[in-house]
Amino acid sequence: VVIGIIVVLIALLLPVLGKARSSSHNASCLSNLRQIMMAFNLYAGDNKQRLPDPVASDQSWESLLRPYLEARDAYHCAADGGLFENLRSSYDWRDTADPLTTVAGKLVIEIRRPDAVFVFDALPEWHVKGKINSAQSDGSARTREYEECLQDLDRPVNVP
Repeated sequence: VVIGIIVVLIALLLPVLGKARSSSHNASCLSNLRQIMMAFNLYAGDNKQRLPDPVASDQSWESLLRPYLEARDAYHCAADGGLFENLRSSYDWRDTADPLTTVAGKLVIEIRRPDAVFVFDALPEWHVKGKINSAQSDGSARTREYEECLQDLDRPVNVP
C-alpha cells in the first residue's frame, strides 16, 4: 500500500517538475535574448550608432557582439536540443537579404519600429509548441507565435 501511494505521488509530481524545468529554461532564454539585445546597442554605441554587418566585417554577428556580453553562455539556450553544440549559438538575428527588412549595417535611427523582431531562437518550439522566443528593437523579450515572428521578419524596419 505504501509503495502504491509513493508511485501515485511520483506520477503526480513528474509533470509538475517537467513544467518547472521548462519554465526555467524559457526564463533563462528570454534573459539571454535581452542581454544580446543590450549587446547590439552597446556595439552600435561604439560604432557611430551602426549595427553589426557580418558581411562587411567578415565575422559572425556573435563574434562581433561577444565583447559586449557579460555572460559567457549568453548564446546558449538550455532548451536547445543540440544546435548550440554544432553552431556555437542557439539564436539567429534579423540579417535578411532584403535591404528594407534587414538591420545588418543599419544606423540605429533607421530602425523605426520599436516592436521589430531583432534576435530570436534559431528554431521554434524549444519551449512551447508553435512558439518562439524573441527580443525586439526596444529591448523587450517575449514568447510569441512562430508565424507572427516570421511575418515580422518580412516587414520593413523603417516604417513605424
